[in-house]
Amino acid sequence: MDRFSVDVREHAPARFVVAISGELDLPEGDGFLARLAPLISPGALVVLDASDLVFMDSTGLRILLHAVARAADEGARFRLAAPQPAVRRVFELSGTEDLIEIYDDMSAALAG
Repeated sequence: MDRFSVDVREHAPARFVVAISGELDLPEGDGFLARLAPLISPGALVVLDASDLVFMDSTGLRILLHAVARAADEGARFRLAAPQPAVRRVFELSGTEDLIEIYDDMSAALAG
């Protein structure tokens, strides 16, 4: 089992890169949401670097969709960058890939 970790960096004022690695599942869900929620504020850009996220279950999907909805409510932007195929597949299988901005790499997500 890959250990889950979160690294939050402020790329510029109100522009955050949240790098996650390992497995985002039920045991990690509440803690991750607690780290993510305060970053989503009016005018903010939060980019989730998922390049090292190897697994995500429905708990992870729920958290990311919650972040998207909260960003819309707050006037913020939430993007997913560089997801591995297994993570991207969760969005495809659930029919939610059109609900989140997904970019192939970090530079595109920060610029887009």
